Amino acid sequence: MRSLLLLSAVLAFTVYGQLIIKARALVHSADAAAGGPFGYMVAMATDLRVLSGLAAAGLAAFAWMAAVERLDVGFAYPFMALSFVLVPLGAKLIFGEPLPRLQLLGMVLIVVGVTLGAVAR
Repeated sequence: MRSLLLLSAVLAFTVYGQLIIKARALVHSADAAAGGPFGYMVAMATDLRVLSGLAAAGLAAFAWMAAVERLDVGFAYPFMALSFVLVPLGAKLIFGEPLPRLQLLGMVLIVVGVTLGAVAR
């Protein structure tokens, strides 16, 4: 049970990091226009929310290390593919990004694949 919580933490931190960085990139896109790429990077590098996204990546790495101590990597790693489902869904909900049917089909196939891999163990 603890191992599955750790895998969930890896996913949650990963998804949060991706979505918060996207959100802040949209905010700082004006900096790119005004100050060029350097101004944009400085704005992003000094934004506390961007830094929280980077910290989430570090926390995801620590949770991953703890998870693979307890689980076979062949079982745990396919769950990381769920980030390819959760991030686009979050982007659709939060930013209104398009989610074409073919991409949705791919996401369904990922979920089916992860499920089959988990059941096979």
